[in-house]
Amino acid sequence: MVVRRDVFGRILWLEAVAFLLVATILWLDELIDLPHVLFGAPRTVPQLAEWIFESLLTILLGAAVVAVTRSAFRRIEYLESLVVMCAWCRRVREGDEWLSMEQFLVRQHHARTTHGICEACAATVIPPDS
Repeated sequence: MVVRRDVFGRILWLEAVAFLLVATILWLDELIDLPHVLFGAPRTVPQLAEWIFESLLTILLGAAVVAVTRSAFRRIEYLESLVVMCAWCRRVREGDEWLSMEQFLVRQHHARTTHGICEACAATVIPPDS
């Protein structure tokens, strides 16, 4: 799960950087007239209002995309955290295999188990006079 979270973080970071790169290209286009510099197109006059509008629109769109992606990643993490357990025998599904709870805990969490008795079960097993 930690590896997946790290990958999700990197993807979100790359999305944000990509939108900032687009905004930077828009700024460069207005400041140094990229079509003129790269392709020899006729010079254009820098338009500050257009530059600000395009930049804000790009940054807002980028923020929306990152927010939606982050929400999707949270949903994926939640769904992957669910443990499917048989309603009858209480075994746990891991891929195509059904494991006992003890096997599942060992495989997934390297946890060893021991046994005890809860109060409700103890009340049915041990007489109240004891």
